[in-house]
Amino acid sequence: MNVITSPVRAWIVEWATIGLHALSWSACSVLLIMGLVRILSERSRRKTLLAITMQAPPGTVVAQERGTGGPKMTIQVGGGPASHPERDS
Repeated sequence: MNVITSPVRAWIVEWATIGLHALSWSACSVLLIMGLVRILSERSRRKTLLAITMQAPPGTVVAQERGTGGPKMTIQVGGGPASHPERDS
C-alpha cells in the first residue's frame, strides 16, 4: 500500500530539489566570501608592511609573522648594518 500520494510525493521531491540547489549556492557563497576576506586581509597586511618600511630608518629589519593569506616576511630597509630581530627558540 502506498501511503504517500503521487501529488504529495511530487511536492516533496520538488522542494527537496530546491533545498539542495539553495544549499549548494549557499556553500559557494560562503567559499567566495572566505576567499575575498583572505585576499583583503593579505592586502592590508602588505600595505601595513610597506607603511612601516617607508618610515623606518636605514638598517632596520622589519619582520612580519605569517598571516592568513601569506608567509612570514622579513625586509631590511636601506643599506646600513642589519640589526637582527630577536628569534623565538
